[in-house]
Amino acid sequence: MSAARRKVDLDAVAERCERLKLTHIAECLPELVEEATRNDLAPVTFLGLVLEREIERKDERRIATSLKLSGLPVGKTLEGFDWTFQPRVDRAKIEALATCAYVRASENVLFMGPPGVGKSHCEILQ
Repeated sequence: MSAARRKVDLDAVAERCERLKLTHIAECLPELVEEATRNDLAPVTFLGLVLEREIERKDERRIATSLKLSGLPVGKTLEGFDWTFQPRVDRAKIEALATCAYVRASENVLFMGPPGVGKSHCEILQ
């Protein structure tokens, strides 16, 4: 099959993917086909790969949208917390909370304190 013929076929498939709102598949179809050819994937394996890529992208977008809509500060991590700013914070307790063991134990956690001490920074890490 000629390269031109393959390109036309990929374009038609990409258009169909876009109509089905499978935008990530439409964008990376040539790369996926090349990977399938290189690894001699069976059709069902290839289809699974294609669908998994689309699911991953949709999950990434869903999480990004949820974070954006939440209004939470962006880029806060436990590694970025300034422990010297608030020396009274029990670092061991915060790090223990970061394991989320309290969720598995069905326990509640309450952060209390005056404004500006880092409660929100620690809360969004959970």
